[in-house]
Amino acid sequence: MPTHARATAFIVLAALAVLLSWSPGHSSQPFKISQIADDTGTLHYFPILQEAYKRLGFEIVAVPLPAERALRVADSGLTDGETVRIEGLEALYPNLVRVPESVVSVTVKAFTKGKKFPVNGWESLRPYSICYMHGLKLYEQGTLGMNRMSALGLENALRLLHDGMCDVAVLSPYAWMMVDSLNFGPMLELEPPIATYNLYHYVHRRHADLVPLLAAEFRKMKHEGVIEAILEPHQQALRAAKARQSLP
Repeated sequence: MPTHARATAFIVLAALAVLLSWSPGHSSQPFKISQIADDTGTLHYFPILQEAYKRLGFEIVAVPLPAERALRVADSGLTDGETVRIEGLEALYPNLVRVPESVVSVTVKAFTKGKKFPVNGWESLRPYSICYMHGLKLYEQGTLGMNRMSALGLENALRLLHDGMCDVAVLSPYAWMMVDSLNFGPMLELEPPIATYNLYHYVHRRHADLVPLLAAEFRKMKHEGVIEAILEPHQQALRAAKARQSLP
């Protein structure tokens, strides 16, 4: 693929029409994997996928896109898959095939500018105005029917909370990295988590033959401690960011 095409956030259709060989180590081009553009958690999970594909003899590159568009582009076949999402999206995006072994689990937390209330699942958020990232299905499903406001990207969701446009933002703990980079603190991360979800890798159906191979690699990487080792530096950075920006 030409250098200028790699630099763009959108993939040139003609280049994506070149199919990959399925023999390990003989792919003609790297896989293109949709990725939520500014979601700090997803960015840190991508190296896990890189390692799994590398073990199978393939290279992958991230295609950063807004959350909803990332799914639609992957479902259309313009990219080869989606980094990680919750279970069940194959019902909404029928061209995507879920790798049945989870990659990671993620907790959903309630972030506020200081407001405290008992957290007991999604329903405990109903009395409050809520900000969330547009296109993240777990947030959309959890807050359905509530007083909510979607934002395009993590930065905008945090900005709404920071500017007092909502009482609470539903976010991954990895949001502290962005809070810190924007100096949007002090903020409060309420306990316990609202919910915990397993996240799964999805591939376009033309690559369905890779699904059992990837599932096996994810299982091996968990057993070997590889996934934990990949994430640990990010966890350390997250803890430091939270310490700087969190309310006591």
